Amino acid sequence: MPTSNAHWSDQARQLVTNALAAARAGRAVALDVDRCLLLSPPTKFLSAFFSELAVAATMDMEAPRRLATFVLTMPRTPRSPPLLPIFLHLLLPSLVASADSLPPTEQAIRVEFLVAVISSSLTSALHLEWAMLTTCGEERYVLGQSVTAMARRLAGEIRRRGDGPSAGMIMQRLTAMQPFVANFPTFAAEL
Repeated sequence: MPTSNAHWSDQARQLVTNALAAARAGRAVALDVDRCLLLSPPTKFLSAFFSELAVAATMDMEAPRRLATFVLTMPRTPRSPPLLPIFLHLLLPSLVASADSLPPTEQAIRVEFLVAVISSSLTSALHLEWAMLTTCGEERYVLGQSVTAMARRLAGEIRRRGDGPSAGMIMQRLTAMQPFVANFPTFAAEL
C-alpha cells in the first residue's frame, strides 16, 4: 500500500502531466505550483517535474521548455521558496550527471533540453529582475538572489564538475549562444 507521502507526490506528478498535455494540445496551461509545493517538498517536486518534462522533451521540446521556464521563474508566494536557485544549484548537477549514462541520442536530447531550460529560465529571470528594478526603483530579488549571481555560480559549478561529456556539451552550447553570453558576460568570463 502506498504511503500518504507517495500519494501526494503522485498528485503533483498528475498535475504536471495534465499541464503538459494541455500545452501540447495548444490549450491554456493551468499548473498550481503552490499546490504542488504543498503536496511535496521543492526538491521532490522539481525532480518529479523534470522527470516528466524529460520524457515529454523527447517528442516536443518547446512545450516542456516553456512550462519549465514558467515554473522556475514565476515569483512564488512568501511561504513558497523560489525554485530557480533550487533547480540550478541542487537539481541540475544530478540531471547533468545522469545524462552521462544515457545512450548518445538520448543524451543529446537531454543536453539540448537542459540548455534550452537554463538559457530561457535565466534570460526570463533577468528580464523579470530588470522589470522589478524599473517599476520599483530598487533591486528586489523575487527569485531569492541576483540572476547574475546565479549564472556566475552555475558556470563555476559546471566548470568544477565538468568531468562528464554532458557538462562539457552544456557549457559549449551556452557559450555559443550570443544572446545568452550578451546577457550573462560574467558567465562567459567564468569559462
